[in-house]
Amino acid sequence: MTKDSILLSLPEEVIENTLKFIPDDDSALLDISLVCKKLYRLSNSPLEWRARCRRFRYWEPRHEYQKKVKHPLPAEVDWRSLFIERIYSYKRTTMLLNEIISSPVDRINKFNKIADLGYDAKDCLAEHANASDDVEDVLARRWYTAAAIHYIHRRRAIIGWKRLAAGEDISLEYALGCFELFILKTPEGDIDDISRILDELAARFKSETANFADMSTKAKALALCTYMNREGFRGAPHESYRALKNAFIGVSLRTERTNLPLTAAAIYCSLATRIGLAAYPCGFPYHVLAIVRNEDGKYIYLDPFRGEGNELPVQGLERQLSEFGVGATKDEFLRPSPTIDIVLRTSRNILESLRRAPGPPDIQQEAIEIDRHSALYAALTASVLLGPRTTFNVVQHIARLIQDEYSMDVRFFEEDIVPKLEDSNARGLLLKVCGALRAEDTAQRPVSRRENSDENSVRYRVGTVFVHKRYPFQGVVFGWSRMCAPIEGEEWIKNMGYDSLNRGRHQPFYHALVMDGSVRYVAEENIVVSQTDPVESLRKLAGQYFKRYSKAERMFISNIRDEYPDD
Repeated sequence: MTKDSILLSLPEEVIENTLKFIPDDDSALLDISLVCKKLYRLSNSPLEWRARCRRFRYWEPRHEYQKKVKHPLPAEVDWRSLFIERIYSYKRTTMLLNEIISSPVDRINKFNKIADLGYDAKDCLAEHANASDDVEDVLARRWYTAAAIHYIHRRRAIIGWKRLAAGEDISLEYALGCFELFILKTPEGDIDDISRILDELAARFKSETANFADMSTKAKALALCTYMNREGFRGAPHESYRALKNAFIGVSLRTERTNLPLTAAAIYCSLATRIGLAAYPCGFPYHVLAIVRNEDGKYIYLDPFRGEGNELPVQGLERQLSEFGVGATKDEFLRPSPTIDIVLRTSRNILESLRRAPGPPDIQQEAIEIDRHSALYAALTASVLLGPRTTFNVVQHIARLIQDEYSMDVRFFEEDIVPKLEDSNARGLLLKVCGALRAEDTAQRPVSRRENSDENSVRYRVGTVFVHKRYPFQGVVFGWSRMCAPIEGEEWIKNMGYDSLNRGRHQPFYHALVMDGSVRYVAEENIVVSQTDPVESLRKLAGQYFKRYSKAERMFISNIRDEYPDD
């Protein structure tokens, strides 16, 4: 009896259970279905394909996945085709990521191809993000995976704000959750997770509230405010009022629940909507409130920031507006605010937090690692997409950000930002920056060799971990030149005072990635080889240029050997 006939002679339930052990990322199951009619029938059970599809966590909205999962008749859903498409996305994501890691050329195009797969790429990227320490290119894999996830999230946020700008009905939590997508570099914590937390909070409120169904609208509205206070939502105290975390709705939900009035009102309105109330944010000057429409159509005003569970008398609010100098336009500040206005106000809150004088970060902000550049990028992008006009100053800030950190976003700027700009100088600046980034991305990198050079010989190799002789930071060398030759030119050399160094400008200089994420240009005389392993912050950043860290050599292993083949 042949092996094939032995398999086919087994009971069908045994064959079905055996097929379940074939990995999802393997095409073997598809191949088996072509062997004979019996295996085709058994391997094409709708329940089997649905079970395999359910192992994927993230789905592009176009699939309408949740609707399909709830379908009462699995056979009416083409689960097999859906699974095949997901496997294709998985393999394509891995292929593109490997190409990004292996070569610096054409990365913008490859990042965009991954981003075009959207959330269908996230399950695959989540696996690469958790690459084990013994993987040959573990640091590079983790770094570029995080960059791809970050880009997918930004693209999702931009699409959301574009829909809002076009007049589509976007929920408040979604519109504000788009800010969250700019600061996330891991798959978790996105808008779907924000919605899940809000769903759980609303369900718990209804289950814990006695006689909920019999309560009046006003009673429900006041009880919800008290419930939020009981769940730990608090107005941020004065000393940490402008902490960056307080402006982000998802961060407030996931961590210590201190927030700004706007964030508190947004969370309240999102919960109120879930329990059947008509609730809206109210753009009161200096302090966003929440409005609930009563059965008679009149407004109930509440302040979730203070969490007192009391209705605010409209007469008191009108009196405050008079004190602010608001006259005939009082009604404008006592009615529901459009979602666009709340998003733009959030953008201004983030910018205000970023303007704070530098100081020790508060514990919560430090714990969640909000990247200030990402927060700035989010605030500026929202103002450009949704604001009335964009100033040249804003364009300059955005141009610097994409040059330094977000080069893969050039397509977004070319397609969505440049056409919106009325200022020809602003358009010209962005087009110039985008063109330069594309040209650099497609160009072969120049090669720097060590051979045949006794004069100004370069002492330190790419991957050398060092501490600065004069300043308290640790860094790693990712490039070098035989003498001071910055792209900024002669004036920059003079301003930096390099001619006053002991060896002047005629000594090797090193491009260095520093533990705080900055890039420095360091003279050889200021480099002292580190006698300790790199700090954790430097390890996380090093993947942009290095495959892994060798503890034996106490060096990072280069991922840019095409440029420095002798290092």
